[in-house]
Amino acid sequence: MGTGRVLLCSLLILSLRLGLTGGPGAWGAPVAEEELRGTPRLQLGARPRRALATPCQLWSLSLPVAELGLGYASEETVVFRYCAGSCPRDARTQHGLTLAHLRGQGRAHGGPCCRPTRYTDVAFLDDHHRWQWLPQLSAAACSCGA
Repeated sequence: MGTGRVLLCSLLILSLRLGLTGGPGAWGAPVAEEELRGTPRLQLGARPRRALATPCQLWSLSLPVAELGLGYASEETVVFRYCAGSCPRDARTQHGLTLAHLRGQGRAHGGPCCRPTRYTDVAFLDDHHRWQWLPQLSAAACSCGA
């Protein structure tokens, strides 16, 4: 009985440290990097309203492992964080200035992209009771890049 409690406590602590609890921001809501508390939750599968009209930021979804599309069989739910939003077209680098100039001439298209600048690993217990470790699965920070 004591061993089971120790194991359960260990799993709880590990899940808290890895962000597997489906806490705030776990249903497609934006995640403030400074504060992960108090973000609204959306229903699973619902699209965040006007996600691309917002500035580039970290978003979060709580997903069953099977919905990651990586072929793992597990009843676990993990938090998947990603980057989405709009980026200003103002040029801050030589590359950005040149790209803006070429876009103005119709010789290039596109613009700065909202993308991860840091990643975090995610771990979960599969259906065969083995820990699976997925390095760099979730975004940890976002930025615009031209």
